[in-house]
Amino acid sequence: MELAEAIRGRRSVRKFRPDPVRKEKLESILDLAIWAPSAMNRQEWYFVVVQGDKVEEMKRIFADAFQDMKPRLEKVFADKPKIIAATKEFFETYGGAPVFIFAYGGKSPDGKSWDTLSPAVAVQNLQLAAYEAGLGCTWTDGIMGKEKEINEALGIKDKKLVCVLPIGYPDEVPRVPPRRDGRVEWIGF
Repeated sequence: MELAEAIRGRRSVRKFRPDPVRKEKLESILDLAIWAPSAMNRQEWYFVVVQGDKVEEMKRIFADAFQDMKPRLEKVFADKPKIIAATKEFFETYGGAPVFIFAYGGKSPDGKSWDTLSPAVAVQNLQLAAYEAGLGCTWTDGIMGKEKEINEALGIKDKKLVCVLPIGYPDEVPRVPPRRDGRVEWIGF
């Protein structure tokens, strides 16, 4: 697969088949993720890959996170109750994904803040590698209000949760959203 094809073909997948994903395939994807550029080449990312009973535990936490988001969703999508209902269902099931990948950042070079940008770049590599490997995933961060509970359940300390990626074999073909105009400005050309 050519890079341009991967970039244009990758979609956010939110429905998954229950088929297990081989650990070797996940290792390959994560190996490509960590080849991303990072701030001062510090590679301040950390990934936790979860399957089995821990997935069910995480889904219970995620379902609670929806309740925290609900007022904001009701305000933004007041005229679109189907979006709110679909979001609730997703938070409760995470699309049936058999695997979750939690992406974390470490401290910034100044030691005072979190480096969340370096893991974000690595996650883009991960998503493209997953697509090339025939897997689907999506970046989710609506669960951030439950970071403390998630970290406790995973035994994580001294790291900042950036996102969770449900990952597995797609059970949907997401629509291709149009690209918005006016997102690039040229100066001096």
